[in-house]
Amino acid sequence: MPADEVTAPDLPPHPWPPAPATDHFDDDRLGPDWSTLRRPAGPDWLDLRVRPSHLRVRGGQSPVGRQTPSLVARRVGATRCSLETVVEFDPIDHRHLAGITAYYNTLNWHYLYLTRDDHGRLVLELLSADSGRRRTYPDLTVEVGDAGRVGLRAVFDGPVVRFGYNLGAGWRDLPVELDATVLSDEHAALVVDGEPAAWGFTGAFLGLWVQDLGNDGVHADFDHATYLEH
Repeated sequence: MPADEVTAPDLPPHPWPPAPATDHFDDDRLGPDWSTLRRPAGPDWLDLRVRPSHLRVRGGQSPVGRQTPSLVARRVGATRCSLETVVEFDPIDHRHLAGITAYYNTLNWHYLYLTRDDHGRLVLELLSADSGRRRTYPDLTVEVGDAGRVGLRAVFDGPVVRFGYNLGAGWRDLPVELDATVLSDEHAALVVDGEPAAWGFTGAFLGLWVQDLGNDGVHADFDHATYLEH
């Protein structure tokens, strides 16, 4: 036998079983497919026990805050994939936001969220950040009315991101295609004088995100989350 060869038992393949597409949040701790940002998944802001089969997320810092964000996300594993959820959220005013995000880092993300407008109406709004430059889409605001449960969906479709919502009468897509390339390692690289000074390395995520800018103790309840690769 050549010196660089070794014998090994002839064992059958034993692949790791794939994770279920839908997390019903029935366990008392987050599964290994979920990640959090800059702080552990602790009971001070995440709760899987207070309401069975729901993930309660207490609001954290603003979308550009770097200390205590309330983001629970799954790593994107394909150029075409989606995350879908159902959320219950009762914000007091415009300082409270909860929804679904296509996320790279603090400077680069797209976010569809529930909040209240200046008239006290519950609405869905869309917000994006590209290298820290934020963009609003006031023409795409959706009045939610008295819908107690709102379905939210984020879809990666190659170079674009699409968002959808369900107020109880079926899914509807927002009429906009957002740039998915801003959620890439290459876009996140820091270039100084034409040379890369720092590289992006985290990859893109799809996640559930909640903000409580007034520190009023608000939270959102997510009923389930379904991640699919298409």
